[in-house]
Amino acid sequence: MNKHKQTNTLTIVLVSFLAVILVVFAGLFVFNRWEVVIDLHEINEVHAQYGLPYEDPGVEAKYTGSIFKFYKKKADVTIDSSQVNLKKMGEYTVTYTAKYKDKTAKATRKVIVEDTIGPDIQLNSTPDAYTVYNHPYEEEGFQAIDNYDGDVTDKVQSKESNGYVYYTATDSNGNTSTAKRKITYDDRKGPLLSLSGGEEVNAFYGEEYKDEYTAIDDCDGDITSQVTVEGSVDTNTKGDYELKYTVTDAHGNTSTAVRKVHVIDKPAYNDGSMEGPKVIYLTFDDGPYKYTDQLLDILDKYNVKATFFTTSAYPDYAYCIKEEAQRGHTVAVHTATHNYSKLYASTDAYWADFDQQNAVIEQQTGSKSKLFRFPGGSSNTVSRNYCRGVVSQITQQSREKGYVYFDWNVSSGDAGETSSSDVVFNNVTSQVAANSQHGKPSVVLQHDIKDFSVNAVERIIQWGLENGYSFKPLTEYSFTAHHGIAN
Repeated sequence: MNKHKQTNTLTIVLVSFLAVILVVFAGLFVFNRWEVVIDLHEINEVHAQYGLPYEDPGVEAKYTGSIFKFYKKKADVTIDSSQVNLKKMGEYTVTYTAKYKDKTAKATRKVIVEDTIGPDIQLNSTPDAYTVYNHPYEEEGFQAIDNYDGDVTDKVQSKESNGYVYYTATDSNGNTSTAKRKITYDDRKGPLLSLSGGEEVNAFYGEEYKDEYTAIDDCDGDITSQVTVEGSVDTNTKGDYELKYTVTDAHGNTSTAVRKVHVIDKPAYNDGSMEGPKVIYLTFDDGPYKYTDQLLDILDKYNVKATFFTTSAYPDYAYCIKEEAQRGHTVAVHTATHNYSKLYASTDAYWADFDQQNAVIEQQTGSKSKLFRFPGGSSNTVSRNYCRGVVSQITQQSREKGYVYFDWNVSSGDAGETSSSDVVFNNVTSQVAANSQHGKPSVVLQHDIKDFSVNAVERIIQWGLENGYSFKPLTEYSFTAHHGIAN
């Protein structure tokens, strides 16, 4: 075959091949469908949390051919999530619409609204807060908010363990959350050093001076035995003496106090000057009763001694009289019957009632009492209804018999004016403060047959100790706080 024929044959083949390609391409072009395709990225189902903003995972939409897939143009997509109710659990549908020129496509995705998140527990924190060694943690506060239930703070449970507080809260759908707080332990306060009788007291010439004090530490407890005292008092020499008290707790916190002791002749009558204005005598009438044991425990907690003007109104609690004496309190006579018409009928009737109660005291404690309080106080006028002048006569006879009666200059109001512990606390502390300003000690009247009054005692003691007062039991030489006799 010559060269000319070979060239013609090759040209025919090439043209034929190109023609076939053109025909195929034309056929493909004819059968190709241009369309908008939405790609959900294989995310056909979304889980949304109840009450929280809906976050759509998004889609992609392309304008492309069914055959010419290499050709792609981005299509605009609109999202319709209006059917999704995030305030109601259930299944919803989100619709996606994509458009490019005259081509449109739609796709849907399932949205399941559910609650799988536990409450959000937020812990309050007080700057410089700490917990005293060997003491339980005092809660600084917390809140718990749940996306389904709202405020579930009241459902939070806490437990202290190994230097941490662990908090747990579970919502109504069974979702549980936890939080943890590290407890800061420290001891930054020195012991509370209390001087019985106050920072300035009188001692009587020729009589023994008994120096009484306590040291209570918030961490170590009672460390009175560790108090060191500098100075001494010679009651055989009149004059002024100074005592200095020092005590240090286990963590190096030191407290000091100074007391002045005046050795003087014993006065014939105690007008209160012997004690000074920073002394409180807590006294309780009409018991013992079912609240007396609780009261004794409170007094023990602070090593405070008080005075009980007792009755036999509740014989089932007579054993408390023995407890009162054994714990260092003063037990005195109030009345056996507390029956005004009976005991104020005559002086003989009064002393018969008096002796009846003193016999109970002797049976419980081993000795009779020289101290007593008139039912209604020495200023009562009720006794006029039964015997004119009976209180005046009893007062004179009591001196002859060697008895000492006590009234009060602080009224708690628990005898009928109030039934509120807060009011009792305010009455006592305000009157004690007023007495101090006038240079007088305070004899407080309360009743251990009133639970609300007993419940105020711990706060009264705390207030007194924090403000430099000391608590003492009455003796026959104490300030009597006498009222004016009205009968």
